[in-house]
Amino acid sequence: MTRASTPEPVNPANAAGTANPAGTANPADAANSKHPAISSPRGLVPFLVISFAGAWIAMIPLWIDGFRRSDPGQGTPPVAAVCMILMMLVPALTAFGLTVRGRGPRAAVRLLGLTRATPWRHEARSAATALAIPLALTAAGLALATAVGWYAPAHPPGPGTLLPLALSALVSLPLYFGEELGWQGYLLPRLLHLGRTRALLTGGAVWGAWHVPMTALGGSYPGRSPLLGVPVAVLTATLLGTVIAAVRLSTGSVWAAVAAHLSLNEFALPLTGDISGPVVDPLLAGPLSITTWPASALAVLAIWLANRRRGATTPRTDL
Repeated sequence: MTRASTPEPVNPANAAGTANPAGTANPADAANSKHPAISSPRGLVPFLVISFAGAWIAMIPLWIDGFRRSDPGQGTPPVAAVCMILMMLVPALTAFGLTVRGRGPRAAVRLLGLTRATPWRHEARSAATALAIPLALTAAGLALATAVGWYAPAHPPGPGTLLPLALSALVSLPLYFGEELGWQGYLLPRLLHLGRTRALLTGGAVWGAWHVPMTALGGSYPGRSPLLGVPVAVLTATLLGTVIAAVRLSTGSVWAAVAAHLSLNEFALPLTGDISGPVVDPLLAGPLSITTWPASALAVLAIWLANRRRGATTPRTDL
């Protein structure tokens, strides 16, 4: 189909097809006109093939070198850091390249949710909420881990801990943007033809599977067999990815999703270790642990119930 005959795509922030009561204003409505997105699977296969192949290619030097994280306290060598940076940029580069090829650079900026979807005040509130969500889920998981004896908090975080984390988050922001532009800006809208809840869960599972080249090297669960680490990582990513994607749909912009992902890796993960006495086993305590599953599962259940209350349906749009 030519561009001239392309119908207006559907914005993911309003994919549920719900209408506001007369006379009321919904911040997501601004996203409908400013950030249309695609609810058709066209372009999905090339994106997945390139993103997954790129992830494995980026990790080749570590596989050749025999690198493996065997201990939670083990540092990250420079070559591993470079490989992970390249891997994190693959989804964004793939998404932008495919969208520019099909629609041009100006349309790519709009379709991928790069521009501001709602007024600045709402956008700031959305980002602040997104930053808080992973911390809240982690806190609930740590409470459970403490109760069963898998975690021992020693002291609350102080300014000397939080300031370096904030600086690290600022420097690392482009990397999380690199992932979420691909997953939430490109992939999620193309899964919405499955229905809102199925799209969220499928996107989370894809996100987890994409991490396998790193997870198999002990990236998330040092010292654990890949036979254990990979399934746990995929399930964890499915739960957390669903929550992050729901943030994306509720705001119409990838920026809140970037904030949630950044909060997960740059604050929730290191703070878990910083406020603990002994070295923490990330399988048993922390944002990626099994003790965070109940809180994350409850969040996913809340998302599902909210979608059911809306009677969420996803219109199909042919490109």
